[in-house]
Amino acid sequence: MSLRRAKWRRCLLALIGIIPVVLSAPTPVAAEMLVQNPPATVPSPQQDIQPAAPSTPKPEQQRPSIWGEPTEVRIAIYVIDVDGIDSANQRFSASVYVQARWNIPFLRHEGPAPLIRQTTSVWTPLLVLVNGQQAWSAFPPYVEIAPNGEVAFRQKVWGWFSQPLQRRDFPFDKQRLAFHIVAAGLNENEVKMVPLERDGQSLSGMAAQFSMPDFNVADWRAEVRPYLQGGHAPGLAGFILEIDVERLPSYYSWKVILPLCLIIMMSWIPRWLDPKESGTSFSISTTAFLTLVAYLFAIIVLLPRVAYLTRMDRFVLLSTFLVFVGLVQTVATTHLVNSGRNVLAAQINWVSRIVYPILLLFVLAVSFA
Repeated sequence: MSLRRAKWRRCLLALIGIIPVVLSAPTPVAAEMLVQNPPATVPSPQQDIQPAAPSTPKPEQQRPSIWGEPTEVRIAIYVIDVDGIDSANQRFSASVYVQARWNIPFLRHEGPAPLIRQTTSVWTPLLVLVNGQQAWSAFPPYVEIAPNGEVAFRQKVWGWFSQPLQRRDFPFDKQRLAFHIVAAGLNENEVKMVPLERDGQSLSGMAAQFSMPDFNVADWRAEVRPYLQGGHAPGLAGFILEIDVERLPSYYSWKVILPLCLIIMMSWIPRWLDPKESGTSFSISTTAFLTLVAYLFAIIVLLPRVAYLTRMDRFVLLSTFLVFVGLVQTVATTHLVNSGRNVLAAQINWVSRIVYPILLLFVLAVSFA
C-alpha cells in the first residue's frame, strides 16, 4: 500500500513540473508571429536618442497677416451693470459683455451654418481685461466661424475691477470707471484694434440704468487705446471703455452733515442762558461734546480711509473744533461769574450769538464750497 502511494506521489510531482513548461512554450501561431515581427530592442545607454521634431502649428492657429501687416480685430464692450463702488478697497463690481471679430482665410467653409470651435484650436488675440481682479465667465471658451472665415468671440464677465479713485472731494466726488481690454503679448505692430460697428454705429455702450444706488452716470466713451507697459511704446493693442460717474451726496447730507450741524447748534444753547446758570451751561456743553464724539465713532465706517483729508474729513474736524471752543467758552464764562465779573460774561455770550452762526457758515463754505 505504501509503495502504491509513493508511486502516485512521484507521478503528481512530475506532472506539476511539466505544466509551467507547457504554459510558457509559444504556440505555433505565436512562434510564427515572433519570427515575422521580432520585438523592438531597447536602445543601450551608448546609443544616441534623437529628439522629436517640434510640431508645426496649423495655418488656422497662426496669426493671419498679409505681408506682415497687423491683424485687424474689431471689438466692442457693452457694460450691462455696475453693482457698486468699493471706495475703501479702490475697486468696483460690474457685469460686462465683450464681442470681438477677426478673419482667418484658412477657416472658410461652405456653410451655410457657422462652425463652432474651441478657442485653443484657432488663433485668437488672447483678450484680457487689464484691471480685472476676480472674474467669472458666463460662456464656454468657444468661437463661431462664419462661411467667409470671420471668427466671432463672445463672452460675458462679472467680477471686481481695480480702479484708482480720487476722493478729495468726497462726498461730492466724481470718478472714472474704466474697462481696458488688451491683446495679451501682442503689440500694436501685430494687432490693430478697431471699434466693432453695425450700420455705421459702434456696438460699444452701456445699459440705460445701473443698480448702484449712490452714483449717477454723467458720460461715457469708447476708443482704441494701447496699454503702455512702463509708459514705453509700442504698447499692447488695446480698447477701452470709460464711464464718468458722480456721487449722489443726499445720503451723506442727511445722515452726516445735518446731524453734525445740529450738534454744533446744541453747543450754542449756553450762549442764550444767564451766565449765572453755570451748572446748566456746563452740562449742556459737556453733553454736546460727548454726543459729537459718540457720533463720530458711529459714522467713521462711512468715511473713506485715505491718507489725505477729504471734504467730509475737513468738515468733521472743524465741527469738532467748534464744539470744543464752545465748551472752553463755557468754562471761561463760569470762571468770570465766580470772579464777580457778570457783565463781561454776559457781553461775551451776546457776541457769541452772532459769531457762532457765522463760523458755522464759514466751516460749511470751506468744507464744501
